[in-house]
Amino acid sequence: MPTNPYIGLEALSTPDSAVLLLIDHQGAQFAGLQSHDGNLVINNTLALAKAAKLFGIPTILTTVVADRGGRLLRSLQDVFPDQEPIDRTTQNSWEDQRVVEAVAATGRKDLVIAGLYTDICVVFPAVHAMADGYRVIAVTDASGATSMEAH
Repeated sequence: MPTNPYIGLEALSTPDSAVLLLIDHQGAQFAGLQSHDGNLVINNTLALAKAAKLFGIPTILTTVVADRGGRLLRSLQDVFPDQEPIDRTTQNSWEDQRVVEAVAATGRKDLVIAGLYTDICVVFPAVHAMADGYRVIAVTDASGATSMEAH
């Protein structure tokens, strides 16, 4: 009889199994944020990024059309000063092969995602990543949307 790997301690993600994908935490994206206080989302995102760095969790940063949508938040870029965000033109980051390859290159199967906006930047890649065999964990307090309903 097969056992469920997501019961008990086996259900927990660990620093050795996780990869963090931070999607589009750009200044212009915060302009439309209505589901949460922007400063709270920024602080939560920074705490998540710093925890990932502390625990050695590979972190992938993305932006969407940075020349129009703004660069990654400076405070977030400062956590990973040597990393260039993957700048995309697609809404769904999982449609950009560079993002998929960056996640796959880590060899980890627990994909932790946070982004702006929840209903697009988190949901779309989460669904596609699950179809590709990843276990997805959405960090909703480091994400936000244009409304509470969208979030």
